[in-house]
Amino acid sequence: MFEMESVLNLNDVFCNHYFLVGAVFLVYLLYRILHSVFSDNNYMRTRYRTRGHTWRSIQCNKSVPYNIYCTNCSKLMLPIVGLFCECCAVSACKRCHRAIDKRMRCKPITWPGDKPFYHHWVHVATVPSENVDQNDEGFKKYFCAWCQRMKLWTTSVTLDDEQCDFQKYRNIIIPPACVQLEKGVVSNIKHPGDNDWEPFIILANPKSGSNRSDEVLSLFRGLLNPIQVVDISSTSPESVVRWLPSRCRILVAGGDGTVAWVMNSLFSSPQVKAAVAILPMGTGNDLSRVLGWGAGGHSNLDAHNIINAVKQANHQPLDRWKVTIKPKRSRLGRLRQQRVLYAYNYASIGVDAQVALDFHHARAQFLYRYASRTLNYMAYAFLGVGRALDDGGCGGLERRLCVWLGAAREPLPLPPLQALVALNIPSWGAGVDLWSMGNEEDVAEQSINDGKLEVVGISSSFHIARLQCGLAEPYRFAQASSLKIELEGSCAMQVDGEPWMQGPATIFIEPAGQSLMLRANSKIRRFND
Repeated sequence: MFEMESVLNLNDVFCNHYFLVGAVFLVYLLYRILHSVFSDNNYMRTRYRTRGHTWRSIQCNKSVPYNIYCTNCSKLMLPIVGLFCECCAVSACKRCHRAIDKRMRCKPITWPGDKPFYHHWVHVATVPSENVDQNDEGFKKYFCAWCQRMKLWTTSVTLDDEQCDFQKYRNIIIPPACVQLEKGVVSNIKHPGDNDWEPFIILANPKSGSNRSDEVLSLFRGLLNPIQVVDISSTSPESVVRWLPSRCRILVAGGDGTVAWVMNSLFSSPQVKAAVAILPMGTGNDLSRVLGWGAGGHSNLDAHNIINAVKQANHQPLDRWKVTIKPKRSRLGRLRQQRVLYAYNYASIGVDAQVALDFHHARAQFLYRYASRTLNYMAYAFLGVGRALDDGGCGGLERRLCVWLGAAREPLPLPPLQALVALNIPSWGAGVDLWSMGNEEDVAEQSINDGKLEVVGISSSFHIARLQCGLAEPYRFAQASSLKIELEGSCAMQVDGEPWMQGPATIFIEPAGQSLMLRANSKIRRFND
């Protein structure tokens, strides 16, 4: 009788826990919805337009100056009705922006190579004459949307026809004369002939955890050629790689999954020697932490500081691992198709992957469009507690796993486990350095380019919580140049934070070359400090 009551009480606790999780989510999501409606978050979900201007509210953080007076009607614009083009900086009120679209063109993404390329001047302010020691009625301040120069002209003088040399960012901008289009799509980029030319390509994923990558797109379109700034939720990295110059630097704004997506795309085009930097916009951002780009959570983003940091970054090779999953025959005799993935951070089987899978399902819900990194951390915390009550079928994992390290003939002896993790970098679970935790005697040094994986074990979700707080250490098994894992039954699995439910299978993890990353220069102040 006592045992029956204990089981009933445990079920009540389990049910109440999930009711609590649901209630917290609903309250927080309601707050986010109301905040998004009344706070005028102007960066969210604005699509770049290839024709006409791409308008933003003048309340936005900006990388280019703009006029607080409407270019068309000259009225002072309140923040509620004021707009500016994120690409060329022309301003307009909400009544006049369509007229500006028809009358004034945005800065061009392509240009005939046999024609001179002039400055793209935009009126950004009017300066009273006494401020410049002149007797004229006033001067207009103009800004070139390409080279960032500023000039003053009297109201009666027409703009000059001086050719633009892109000045400040000429070594990282793709000149319009170098862009070749085919049916409105970029097909090729010609080299401008400058030996120091190494263009920047910005790839941002607005669906990443912080929901701020759209802000990154807006900031850089004003400084570079808009074709260099790509929303990969609408234009895939695979299509961008087809036209990339042979040498370039890529800044990925997103989480670990987005970074892996971009690097896999680059690996399919070996002729492109691109080095990858990271602007962390995800939840864990483990690779970004290791390479010195920080953990994310930026309060303000300064595009000029970001460009300077990427320019000064150093090349860093990173091991790449091929994960081959060969499903075993089911009881009905059916053989499922083999699956191949590539890991840069880590691969794991067990309760940590189960929590990631729970979070992935929560993120897929409709209202999750209002999410933030704060909500992500809250979700992980609650879901982790939930898996302490229900291990998701990860209990006794050591009885369903056989692990061979390298060319070993005997499987690795395993203690009671709920997760097995193969690490490539010294960061897991949003910054936990598993391999170096605890007593470090007789523990080999971990490197991200030594061709070795570090194999560790985790006993439970409570163990994960203690690891996050630095109050425990994992089971450190060994370093290995390859792994073979036999999995019986079903269990959650993940590669670089992308989880799924895996059935019985034989899993091989083996080297697959290296990718070229950019490590932040420690002497340069990080752009997210």
